[in-house]
Amino acid sequence: MELEILYICEKAYPNVTASFTQSTLHTHYHPEISIILSGNAQYLINNRTYTLKAGELVILSPGTSHSVVIPKQNSYHDLHLGINHLVGHMDDVSTHFSDGFFILDLGDLRKNIFDICKSLIDESNKRQSDYMMMLETLTLQLLIHLARLIDYSKVHETQSISNMVYPDKQVIVEWIKDYIQQNYMKEISLEMFSKDMYLSQVYISKIFKEVTGHSPIHFLIQTRLSIAKKLLETESLPIKEVSSLVGYEDAYHFSKLFKKYYGYSPSDIKKMSRINKAGYSH
Repeated sequence: MELEILYICEKAYPNVTASFTQSTLHTHYHPEISIILSGNAQYLINNRTYTLKAGELVILSPGTSHSVVIPKQNSYHDLHLGINHLVGHMDDVSTHFSDGFFILDLGDLRKNIFDICKSLIDESNKRQSDYMMMLETLTLQLLIHLARLIDYSKVHETQSISNMVYPDKQVIVEWIKDYIQQNYMKEISLEMFSKDMYLSQVYISKIFKEVTGHSPIHFLIQTRLSIAKKLLETESLPIKEVSSLVGYEDAYHFSKLFKKYYGYSPSDIKKMSRINKAGYSH
């Protein structure tokens, strides 16, 4: 599965006169890489505080609870990358998390990695032609450097990913539901969730059904068809366009699914909507 860059976020504070919270306690449904370019920051990860200084980074796995405090100092600068489908591009890295994260000293590769970070920031800000392709290339270079850099003596704690600490079932299910509700129009699969969350497809299906009573795919279909029904009732759009808007390129398949779920077809909905609108106009 192709690497997907979700965001590249640079934070720079030239003069920190008082300690402040850069980000309150939160989690992500995707891996995040945070690199300290200058100064130092205090990361609260899984209820434990770590001080990261310039030349260090932290990789957080999906669902790892964390917050960031920037203490008083002359200046502070960091870079955060949200990346989907990290497994496969950093297999060596992804198998050495401890409690859902690890901290790494950039060591001798600090200058090379900082140069890549500078280029990532420049490309992200300027957004010249084909900048996304350049961002992907630079991100891959960064990941290759990090994969080569891994030296178990420099990782603060290492542990097999199979023993990784995950959030409770309810939290995992809420991530999935939230992702589906925001991205229902895109191609979504259990395999994608499995790769991004480092969980097996069987386990994801099992806990989702335990919490909601339905499978993730059923929830996806339910979400898509519910939105499609609203569009058919309120908008004068062709059925084919509605089908595409909710993630179904095959309008025939969409219509069959819709009728099976609601007991009437999309065209029936459009007819009823027209009749109701005509009735209101009199």
